[in-house]
Amino acid sequence: MKHLRTILLIIVFVSAAACGYYSTNTRTAGDVAKIAVPYLENETAEPNIEFEITESIIAALRKDNTLKIVSVEEADAVLEGSIINYQNIPSTFSSAGGEVRADQYRLVIGLKVSLLNRKENSYIWQDKNISAHGDYFLDTTGIQTYEYALEQVYTEIVDIILGATVQEW
Repeated sequence: MKHLRTILLIIVFVSAAACGYYSTNTRTAGDVAKIAVPYLENETAEPNIEFEITESIIAALRKDNTLKIVSVEEADAVLEGSIINYQNIPSTFSSAGGEVRADQYRLVIGLKVSLLNRKENSYIWQDKNISAHGDYFLDTTGIQTYEYALEQVYTEIVDIILGATVQEW
């Protein structure tokens, strides 16, 4: 019986120790509950990319549900930024009949973003350079199409921004 009591005590202490670390902190800065995400500026020649990337960021923030998305006037924080780079870079080549052509491209998109705390009129983080890439083939019979590469790039950009916005503070 004494042996059983000792085992039960050990189980209780081990269980309590396993639960010893618990945090009640939120994943955001203490006074930030609402965020505004105005459309990014487009400093590239690629049309409408600012709309697609901004909408992807908003959708990810809604899905995460840590911060409420509101207008700039109602926001505790505002995500500001620009798309500063858009490139399609040939990465693999082939030759047929003496003619060299690009078979695969790397799509690279770069942003510079900041998160402004409107209550304190100071930046939570500022001028964060984000770059993402995706590869695709000109042969559109496979899965690695331009659209697939673009989706990869958007997902990576959104993950970085989401991580910086709701997890790094």
